[in-house]
Amino acid sequence: MGIYAEKVTLKYDDIGKSNCFNIRSLVKYLGDAASAHASSVGLGLNEIPITHIAWVIVDWKIKMFSHPQYNEEIIIKTWPRVLEKFYSYRDFEVFDNNNNLIAIASSKWIMINSETKKIEKINNTVLSSYEVYKKSVFSEPLDEKPKIPDNLKLNFTYTIQRRDIDTNGHVNNLHYIDYALETLPEEVYYSNVFNNIDIHYKKEIKYGDTINCYYCFENNNHIIIIKNKDNSIVHAIIKLN
Repeated sequence: MGIYAEKVTLKYDDIGKSNCFNIRSLVKYLGDAASAHASSVGLGLNEIPITHIAWVIVDWKIKMFSHPQYNEEIIIKTWPRVLEKFYSYRDFEVFDNNNNLIAIASSKWIMINSETKKIEKINNTVLSSYEVYKKSVFSEPLDEKPKIPDNLKLNFTYTIQRRDIDTNGHVNNLHYIDYALETLPEEVYYSNVFNNIDIHYKKEIKYGDTINCYYCFENNNHIIIIKNKDNSIVHAIIKLN
């Protein structure tokens, strides 16, 4: 059926306020499951020197229904529901040990050549390696062109360090969540457990770049806009609620 599944035991650093599984760690495990699925079909990280196939995340839409606690086990299931042109849509379901659904997620990925760093069309090797399963966990599609609000306030400025960079040579997608959480007003951060996150990655951030992170609250969403130093480029749009 094309579904990949793996089991994870929640560790200390997966737990946030109120001893609950935090949404940052959920995103980490979703990404790890996608990478493990690629490895299982011979298209993983270790095979990149041969295949030159790498994936860059473009969009996340995630909803949590409950928050398991430290040392509990979760089961992550994932599958590609679309593989066409230059991109893949990949969905996820996350269950607790009693088979209760605790989270769902949808994502969009672009395939790139690891040597040229350019977008490439999905080839027959990829198409023959994965089995597409057309189940969608959300009834509505990903918001791939989110609106940028007008009433933004600059809350956080940061210069990218070596620790922020991943194997593709740019800021790891998880750190965008770190920047978003640092941008939240203190009272918002400490009084909320976030169950929904939408991330739209627009432009990569590299080592040494300085970013400006803006915040506003609109339509029941805490919205963070990450821009470059002179505000001429939008790097990411993140919504939390």
